[in-house]
Formats: sequence, structure tokens, C-alpha cells
Amino acid sequence: MTLPIRASKRHDRSITAAACPRELRCIEEQLTDGLPWLSGELESPAPQPLTLIVRIHNHSGIPIIEGQSQIEAGQRQFTITNLRPLGIEAYAHKREAERMEIAHRIWSRRAYATLTFQVIA
Repeated sequence: MTLPIRASKRHDRSITAAACPRELRCIEEQLTDGLPWLSGELESPAPQPLTLIVRIHNHSGIPIIEGQSQIEAGQRQFTITNLRPLGIEAYAHKREAERMEIAHRIWSRRAYATLTFQVIA
């Protein structure tokens, strides 16, 4: 399964839109806290070390999940293993299994992702 990426103007100028992948692959068999891992490949190698921030949005455009990955200079492939639902701190008192069910429900509302690149100083 794949997740489409919509263009985001929120990235360092050293990363061109042409370098951004068009979609992310969902690795459903690899989960962290009930959410799948995501992988992708830049169209061209990273010019310098980068932090990649992914935001998953629902059909209304509201960010519902966020994660990040580090990309080394020259690297093209990346994996995001630390997705977390946004705004569910109110469920901290729930059992882990219930929080995972909530995360899965939030994931089911995904529509597209946006990417933000930041140069690591």
C-alpha cells in the first residue's frame, strides 16, 4: 500500500521539489505503537544531512500523525519508524492496547502526507 505525497513549501531551499518522492510505501508488517513504518526514496541523493518530517493528513487537510527520519548526505532511501498520532495525550491514562486501537482508528483516516526537510547543522 502507498500513501501519496502532496507538495509542501516548508523545506530548506537546498532540497528541490524534484528530489521529493511522490509517495511513501506503508510497511504494514512492521508496526510501532500500532502504526506502520513508512519508507520512501528521494529522486536524487541528499546533498547534505537532513531531518525529514512527515505529517499525515486526513481528507480535510488536518494533520493527524507525525514522524521523522534522519537522512545522511548521499543517501536516497529512508524509513520512518516513529509515527505518532497527534493530539491523543488525553488518552495517556488508557491501557496500551486501547491506545493502539485509537492510533489504528486515526491511521484509517489518512489521506495524504506532506514532507518537510531541514538541514542538520
